[in-house]
Amino acid sequence: MRHLLSALLIGFLTATMAFPPQLLMAQDAAAPAAESKLPGLNYVPENAVGVGFVQADRFLTNPMVQAYPVEVAEAFGKKYLGLNPMKITSITFVITPPAPDYPSPDMFSIIKTSETLNEETFFAGIEELVDGMAAEEDIKEFFPGLKGKAFFTDAYPLDYVAAHLLDEHTFMLGSLGVMGEVVGNGPNAELTKPAQILAAANDGADGYLAFNVEPVRGQLNDMLAKQNIPPPFTMYKQVPNYTESITLSCHCTGKLAATMKINGIDEAATGRLDDMIGFGLELAKQTMLSEADKMVRSEDEVEAAMGRYQVRVSESMIDALRPKQEGNSLVLTFEQSEENIMGANVAVIGVLVALLLPALQAARGAARRVQSTNNLRQIGIAMHNFHDTFGAFPAQAKTDAEGKPLLSWRVMILPFIEQGPMFDQFHMDEPWDSEHNKQFIKHMPEIYRRPNSTAPEGYTTYLVPVGKNMVFEPTSKPTPEGQKITIGSRFRDITDGTSNTAMCVEVNDDAAVIWTKPSDLEVDLMNVWKGLGEAQPGGFNGLCCDASIRFISKNANADFLKNWFQRNDGKVLQLPRD
Repeated sequence: MRHLLSALLIGFLTATMAFPPQLLMAQDAAAPAAESKLPGLNYVPENAVGVGFVQADRFLTNPMVQAYPVEVAEAFGKKYLGLNPMKITSITFVITPPAPDYPSPDMFSIIKTSETLNEETFFAGIEELVDGMAAEEDIKEFFPGLKGKAFFTDAYPLDYVAAHLLDEHTFMLGSLGVMGEVVGNGPNAELTKPAQILAAANDGADGYLAFNVEPVRGQLNDMLAKQNIPPPFTMYKQVPNYTESITLSCHCTGKLAATMKINGIDEAATGRLDDMIGFGLELAKQTMLSEADKMVRSEDEVEAAMGRYQVRVSESMIDALRPKQEGNSLVLTFEQSEENIMGANVAVIGVLVALLLPALQAARGAARRVQSTNNLRQIGIAMHNFHDTFGAFPAQAKTDAEGKPLLSWRVMILPFIEQGPMFDQFHMDEPWDSEHNKQFIKHMPEIYRRPNSTAPEGYTTYLVPVGKNMVFEPTSKPTPEGQKITIGSRFRDITDGTSNTAMCVEVNDDAAVIWTKPSDLEVDLMNVWKGLGEAQPGGFNGLCCDASIRFISKNANADFLKNWFQRNDGKVLQLPRD
């Protein structure tokens, strides 16, 4: 039971101190009138970096709320808090900036209720729910005029939480130290700058947020100065110097609308902010169109269709996100109505698509890399089964009686990748491009096609490294007449260890070969990266002689590849770093 009560307390503190109640969909029921003067603003300190206001009664009287256990909330509030949470009419919350000796932001809220509060019952039962009560000496030191309780809870681990009664319809909730200072200084005779910013945003909306740049301008500048931002984006380092504040007002009951204002320090600064936003939006548009163009050319029908959609709506998406300058403010307004609902929805959907596409493409890329890894693993298993059957790996090429290369090792392992019927149809005593054998080029098994390859039909990017002292030597032995396979190296020849020696690699698309042709990666130890490094983002997959798979970063040094390709050089293999 205590866990349930603690959960209710955490929910109450979260809703009243840090975040407004969850916004509900618009309803036809009449909402309470807007506050003409936002309550609690005379307690907002000059150094407040964030201020907000929620017309709580509009949400709490919404018919949809009745689907929730309001009776439990009312009983909980009456027993432990001495108030009915469902009678709260508004919440004004304040966030103060980090201090040198206290590096975390602090916060408090001013809460109004329609019921009459009693000092004797106010938060009287809180001790049963929290992890501890504040000591009297701490209260005397930080908040000697406290009318209420101070306690510690894991829901707010930064400081003691204080609940202070201002009058019979208003109380404050927040950090003991900050509230002690704010209440001790008394209500401000005139509204501070952050309070004025929030008051200016009051257009009868259900909620407001305001970010005041001044208290943290120096910290933002210091943080940006340490960032290595490449041109032309260095201009964005000036954003804190041009910006006075950012406000957001939201209508969620009666209608769905929102207005965001970026307020510059003067009209000239606002113009510069507008230029920066315009540059960013245009860059985003060009990037979207570039990515969309790539998707349009995709062989995947769904990806191509998504690319065509992105091309079609990119202009309206960007226009919907472009603010208008009004004096010292850049204003972006959204209001759902019959006239603009389609355009707004296009913008929203477009933004969602733009956000989801990188994740979709990353997931697709990961899936392709996994599939390619599986292809290599199947090739490795086939090589091992070939060795178990014939006592050696296949040679790089099936040769004739004079040693002339005829067909690839990829043909010789067909029976071991469940392609026995195709193997039986090859004329193994004829070259790959004979009138009979060339008919199989277009029937390349899927295991030989890397999923993200753009190589032509019948071309593979799975090649074995060929060179002196490698598992596959440049020349294969002659094959006695009537023998369908040509054998090559054995396990005992791999003295550097099977896990340290390359068997097969993914090559770049421009190095792909016809799969039946006895052609592979001829390794040049003076240019060992030739044909490699672009098969996957950041590198390529490689098959070791023990059938394990290793991803080789394009940042790996050439010496690693030289040692990995050779089977008997006796050198210690240094694992590459990404």
